[in-house]
Amino acid sequence: MASIEHQLQLRDGRLGPEKGGSGMFQDSIVIDGVGHSFDFSPSNCADSCPPEVFSAFVEEDWKGNTVVLESNAPGFQKTLDEVRTAWSAEETAQLYFEESDVDLLVYHEVVISGIFKNGISPWERGAELKRANPDRVLLYAYVDPLLGPSQLEHMEERHATGLVDGFKFYPTNGVFDEVTGLVETAFYDDRELVFPFFEKARELGVHQIAVHKAMPVGPGRLDKDRVEDVSVAAAAFPDLTFEVVHSGWAFLEECIMQLQVSPNVYANLECTANIGVRQPRRLAEILGQFLRAGVGDRLLFGTGATATHPQPVVEALANLEMPQDLIDGYDYPELTPEIKKKIFGLNYARLHGIDPQARLAKLATDDWHSRREAARVNKVGPWQAHRDNLAAAAATV
Repeated sequence: MASIEHQLQLRDGRLGPEKGGSGMFQDSIVIDGVGHSFDFSPSNCADSCPPEVFSAFVEEDWKGNTVVLESNAPGFQKTLDEVRTAWSAEETAQLYFEESDVDLLVYHEVVISGIFKNGISPWERGAELKRANPDRVLLYAYVDPLLGPSQLEHMEERHATGLVDGFKFYPTNGVFDEVTGLVETAFYDDRELVFPFFEKARELGVHQIAVHKAMPVGPGRLDKDRVEDVSVAAAAFPDLTFEVVHSGWAFLEECIMQLQVSPNVYANLECTANIGVRQPRRLAEILGQFLRAGVGDRLLFGTGATATHPQPVVEALANLEMPQDLIDGYDYPELTPEIKKKIFGLNYARLHGIDPQARLAKLATDDWHSRREAARVNKVGPWQAHRDNLAAAAATV
C-alpha cells in the first residue's frame, strides 16, 4: 500500500509523471459504480427488528468490510463505534470528491426493511447528494418486489422526482418467514413476481437495472446469491442493462459465462475491486479470468463506500499489474492503462451516455475540484469530515 503522502498526492487525479503522479487519470474519468451514505445508527433500527439483531447485523457488516477489506495504512480502519453512525450527504460528498480521485458517484438506495427503519442507504441522502451535485452523482432507486404491486407505484413516485438513473434490486429484504425460519427471497427470473417491475422500468424509460448477487445477504440457501436467474431476465428484456453487483466475489465462473452469453449484462465490481487493497494477486486472478473471456468492455468499477474508503481501492487498481506467471501460465492479458481506464469509468460513461472529456472539463471548474486540491495541499486525512463531526457531536454531550 502506498504511503498516506502518496495517496494525498494522487488525489489531484490529473497528475502527470513530471509532477510525481502516474498520469493514468489525466485523460480519463473515474466513476464509482456503487456508493452509499450508510445509516448504521441505533435509531435506524426497524420497529419490528430486535435491537440485538440490528446490532449484530452492523457488527457483521463491519467485520466483513472494514476489518478484512479496508486499507491497513494509518487512519483508514474505522472502529465499530465509528461505523455505528449515520452519514450525511455532505460528508459523503467530501469523502468522494475531496478525499479520493472519484469524479462521479453512483449512489444506490438500499432499504432492507426488516432491519432498518429508514433504509441502510437512505433515498433522502442520495436525493440530496444529486440535487447538490447533479454533474457528479447518479442515483439508483431501491425496489422491493416482495412488497407487492404497491412497489410499482413507488417506482413511479421515485421516477417523478426526475432524479432516477437506475433501479436497484436485492434478492431479499431481510424479513424473516416465521414458518420456514428463512428470509423471504425473490429471484430475477420470476415472471409473476419480478418481471412486472422490469416492465415498469422499461415503461418509465429507465434502462439501468442493478441487482445484488454473489455476496450473501441473509441466512438460508445460497441459490438466492447465485447469478443465473439474471441471465433469464436479461434474455427477456434485451433493451435493459443488468449490472450484477459484486460480480466475481463468488460464483466467478458463472459470472463470466453470464457475460459471455448475455450482451446486456455487466459485471459491477463493488467489493470485488476492494480485494486489491490487501490481496492484489487475488484481484489480478479475478480480473484476468474476466479479461481472458473477452468481456473487458463490461467491467464496472465500484467500491461500496462508505463501507470502506474509496481512495485505497482506486489506487489498488491503478497500481495493479498482472503477474507474469499468470500471463505465462494462464494466458491472462496484461492490465494495460487502456483496460484500466475502461474499468474505472469509460464503460460506465458509455452506459449512461456521458461524454467523459466534456464532463471532466466541466468538473474542473466546480467547487469540489478546488476543494480536492486544497485537501491534498493540507494533507487532509481519511474520513476527516465525518470524524470531525462525530468529535464535535461528542463534545456537546
